[in-house]
Amino acid sequence: MKNIKDAMAEVRRGKNYNKYLKAARVRVKLAARVYDKRKEKDLTQKELAKKVYTTQKVISNIENADVNIGINLLNRITNVLDFNSEDFGVIFHCESILSFSNNWQPVEENTTKSFSLSVS
Repeated sequence: MKNIKDAMAEVRRGKNYNKYLKAARVRVKLAARVYDKRKEKDLTQKELAKKVYTTQKVISNIENADVNIGINLLNRITNVLDFNSEDFGVIFHCESILSFSNNWQPVEENTTKSFSLSVS
């Protein structure tokens, strides 16, 4: 009979292990951030669910990292809970996330063309 260390070593050798591990980490970070932001706003799971047009069970599953949510629900939740670039940076493990406005202007420096972006 194999012990747990052997079983885990076998799982880690699987071709999809790293992909699933990264996805699980994002779900766990999202779960923690949704929970924290919901508590900051003094909302129950049921109240948040109503505001984002879903059920309390879905919010519970998100906060337990038991579900991979779609972009539309993610958008509604992050808007209601006022997520900012720092929140997304923590969730997606980015050094920094910048918000770019739509008003970019081409500029010329010496002979090389480049673009100037307005960062908000």
